[in-house]
Amino acid sequence: MTDFRLYSNDDDEVARGLRSLYAAPAGDAYWNELQARIMARVADVELGWWNELDRWVRPALAAAAVLLIAAGVAMFRAHEVEGDIAAENMLSSPAVPVSTAIRPALQDDREARIRFLFGR
Repeated sequence: MTDFRLYSNDDDEVARGLRSLYAAPAGDAYWNELQARIMARVADVELGWWNELDRWVRPALAAAAVLLIAAGVAMFRAHEVEGDIAAENMLSSPAVPVSTAIRPALQDDREARIRFLFGR
């Protein structure tokens, strides 16, 4: 079986140099500065679509108010027209005697009794 290595024994000096270049900083000052830079960048970044929503709040509220008023006027007008049509239908229909309006007019009382008994 062969021994595979990324570097040979001759490359120890190169490996030590690369390790020193890519090693994490030892002091806390580097990490504190890195955190401060990241947090400053996060604070500077816009919140994306939230800013767009903030810009549209007033126009959206105005549009919603206009739509509510328009819907209320339309509903009121429809109710008013419906009432006018009902009143017109009641007043324009021909006068019907009360007895006819309550029950159909029959030829005589005998026929009325027969219909009542047989349910016709």
